[in-house]
Amino acid sequence: MDRQINDIVAGRKTFFVAPDMSLFPENFLEEYFTLGYECYFIENDKYTPIEKKVEVIIQIFHDVIIFFNIDANVPSVNWESFIRRLTVKYDNQIAIGILYTKRQSKEEKLRLEHMYLYDMGLRCGCIQLEYQKKRNFEIIEKILFANQAQGRRKNIRALCSKSCTFSFTKGTVVYSGLLKDISLSHFSISFPIGKLDAEIYEKITDIHINIRGFMFKTDAVLLMKRPAEADILFVFAFISKNGTNGLEQRVRQLLIPSIYQLMSSNCRNLLEEIYRKLDAQEALRR
Repeated sequence: MDRQINDIVAGRKTFFVAPDMSLFPENFLEEYFTLGYECYFIENDKYTPIEKKVEVIIQIFHDVIIFFNIDANVPSVNWESFIRRLTVKYDNQIAIGILYTKRQSKEEKLRLEHMYLYDMGLRCGCIQLEYQKKRNFEIIEKILFANQAQGRRKNIRALCSKSCTFSFTKGTVVYSGLLKDISLSHFSISFPIGKLDAEIYEKITDIHINIRGFMFKTDAVLLMKRPAEADILFVFAFISKNGTNGLEQRVRQLLIPSIYQLMSSNCRNLLEEIYRKLDAQEALRR
């Protein structure tokens, strides 16, 4: 597994399988990202069975929490049987929870809790969603917190693509290139040894950054530099014009969707690549 893939799969991630987007819309995931939770939807489609998608997630990612929407109508899946098989196969070593729409009877709610919590022993809860999306945001946020879905990270960084660029002027020299990665607090770049002369805690002003078409200008302070093969990696922390840590609030809010979509694309593209490889291998065996 190369370095880029290692970076994508690193850290604790939460996957919501077959979510009900009328109760739990995707924009919630951007808000959870700002709180340090790296969450993704795994949707049902006609190309790759849900069962295969879940197995790939378990095999590829080192530290995952999986929530299943047991009210989703997936013709090939009986949720009770499928989740039970997973708990047996992995000896309950994977972190699983379920989501379901609010039940009309208390007895039905108790039956589900008994089956999934006490019988199967799911570690991450049996969560009843309300009919109000705002209320569900709070419910799921509490569940993420209770299950320590943040992991060790406070700020999640996204690996950058060729559509993520920077430029700044230092002295009389203009420096430009591709970003290595970016979060809401930091970013990193690299240059060949000797190309950029900058000292730790040195401030660089008026850095122009383009994240997949979203362009902004910021100041930053160099926090770290270290060798990275033939280059030097420089890690900067954003600072505002008044000298406080972080981005200007307006820029930060506008940047959130861009970083989340970058992360989501990285994760989705990796999974799609693995699905295609598995499909090709199965075709050869036929």
